[in-house]
Amino acid sequence: IKYLPATDDPLSADVYFIEGDKRCYIYDVGNCDTSLQLINQTDKEKVIILSHYHRDHTGNVERICYDDLYVGRKTYEIVGKGTVVEDMLTINDGVKIEIISCVSPHTEGSLIVNVDNQYTLIADLYFTRPPFNRERAMGMMEILKKIDTKYFVISHQENEKVILKEKLIAELLEFFALP
Repeated sequence: IKYLPATDDPLSADVYFIEGDKRCYIYDVGNCDTSLQLINQTDKEKVIILSHYHRDHTGNVERICYDDLYVGRKTYEIVGKGTVVEDMLTINDGVKIEIISCVSPHTEGSLIVNVDNQYTLIADLYFTRPPFNRERAMGMMEILKKIDTKYFVISHQENEKVILKEKLIAELLEFFALP
């Protein structure tokens, strides 16, 4: 997994590149020219996975050519295209990729990506601010607990971007005041 860090001006999320044998899987496309250039330089077929509909994650989607696009239901409503992932989609391309639909208090749903049961890219799920929807928080936590992964990887974070699963779960349970 390679990534381009998020930027503040313009606001652009981290962009992740997962190299498969035949295709490059790109998690979020950012909203800046640098991410656009890196995505366009990719020689392999491009599979785009948008975590959610916020512009810092989707801004470049209209400016790139890709072979497949995976989105959540709400992202589909806003972006107007792509294949909606309702539950989980597994792809094996020299690397095992699970695209998982996840309820989110941050947005009206997100897609997260589990890579080889080691790293799970969760974009902005970590960045929920009060007030939050408790039911969505509980649903998100149930999904995150069940994922077979060692680490969660969050967007827009300079310091601790890769967090042990147990540590992130404990932090979020405390934040949401959930059992």
